[in-house]
Amino acid sequence: MANKKTHSMSERWRISHQWNKRTGLYSFMGKILVKLLIIIALIVGVVLLLNHFFNLEQIIKDYIFSHDTPGVLTLFLISESFLGWIPPDLFIMWSDKFDQPVLWLTILGTISYVGGMIAYGIGKLALNFPKFRRWLESRNAEFFVRIRKWGGIIIILAALFPLPFATTTLAAGMVRYPFKQTLLYGLSRYLRFFLYGVLIFFGMDKIM
Repeated sequence: MANKKTHSMSERWRISHQWNKRTGLYSFMGKILVKLLIIIALIVGVVLLLNHFFNLEQIIKDYIFSHDTPGVLTLFLISESFLGWIPPDLFIMWSDKFDQPVLWLTILGTISYVGGMIAYGIGKLALNFPKFRRWLESRNAEFFVRIRKWGGIIIILAALFPLPFATTTLAAGMVRYPFKQTLLYGLSRYLRFFLYGVLIFFGMDKIM
């Protein structure tokens, strides 16, 4: 019985591997990784350049402390629910002002996760409005192709890497991808905030 189960799992993995290879998932993941490295290099380069001419640390502190916390969190929730138009990394940098950055990274991760599920709900709701649905499909066609080809894998990639998480979960809702699986795979979003938080906090401490 154990051998049959092992063989069955091996066969499923082989079929999945062949499908992912044939549909271009691995090359797509490679492109995402390159994009991530470029973004990190650009962030470091911009910070170094600005810090050379200005007191960047003081500028960031002045900006951060001039905005109230509920307002920033509300803005973040709106952004994460509607196509993620503000980079989450800016909010990760903002959380460094608090004495308990891990707690605030958890709060940001939760808001982003909830925002992604709200986007999923918007996608489901859009099915009832043909014009709105067609408009969303025309603007985000590649996301619908990806979610149909790769399912949960693309949700995990969007949660972890610089892909629009809200747009991906919106597409998941519109193609009726199972909500329970979206909830499960979307938990990867927390890992992104903790990993990026470590990179950003450590990088800012070293650069400034």
